[in-house]
Amino acid sequence: MIVVKLIGGLGNQMFQYALGRRLAHDRGVTLRLDLSWFDESPNEDSDTVREFALDGWRMKVERATEDDLARYPLSRPILKRLSRYFSPFLRPVVTERSLRFEPRVLRVPGTAYLSGYWQSAKYFDSIEGLLRADFSMDVPPCPHVERLAEEAGQAGSISIHVRRGDYVNNPATNAFHGVCTVDYYRLAAKRLADEVAEPHFLVFSDDPVWARENLKLEWPTSFVEHDTRCVPHNDISLMSLCSHHIIANSSFSWWGAWLSANPDKKIVAPAQWFRKPDIDTSDLIPQGWIRL
Repeated sequence: MIVVKLIGGLGNQMFQYALGRRLAHDRGVTLRLDLSWFDESPNEDSDTVREFALDGWRMKVERATEDDLARYPLSRPILKRLSRYFSPFLRPVVTERSLRFEPRVLRVPGTAYLSGYWQSAKYFDSIEGLLRADFSMDVPPCPHVERLAEEAGQAGSISIHVRRGDYVNNPATNAFHGVCTVDYYRLAAKRLADEVAEPHFLVFSDDPVWARENLKLEWPTSFVEHDTRCVPHNDISLMSLCSHHIIANSSFSWWGAWLSANPDKKIVAPAQWFRKPDIDTSDLIPQGWIRL
């Protein structure tokens, strides 16, 4: 059995699930998800409140039980300090060391617990087809999505994701992530408009008012707005229908671009993913994506 700890928002949870799915598939074992992080109370000064979000996708999710987690005592912070004494006698707990792809992770046995973000397609490119099926909608789409899906399915469609929300409003999140500038979006739009015939931009944002007021493009542009009751999976699904993509420094739009089935897709990603330029994200952006 492979157990993966889920943390963060929808995009992060998809990365964590994807690695666990690959490991469990290759070994022919069960995948279970440790959801205990969502039961903890976040620090309101630093953390954004998150909920388990994978239930909007089609995959079957099995939650790790207390008995399952008891097999991996070193997954509990209070016991990690004792690991030097008895870890050789326990089931392996694999903790992410950095944002770089770690080949050792793909060599874990069929019984292991994994804790990290695992933000690299190198962990799961081999099961791309399975993940496309798993990350298909399992809830009815919003009523207006059908019309938007027609626009997204056109040959010259280009998704743009403008991530603001907690990146702007939460001081700790802003200090770590920062936001993409208007200049980045304009430069990226110009880059793709020069290469794509009849470009049509679809703008996705958690702050559509700001996006409308600040993102003025010289090409046909649609701003995607949902009823507040719409699940975020609608946006990722719609993004994936677009032919090309301009993503934010966000795992949310990363997945919208990666899930696109267009073999000739052009994807622009920000050159600086975090505020600290020394954080190595070379394995986060797949080869062939354009960094600006």
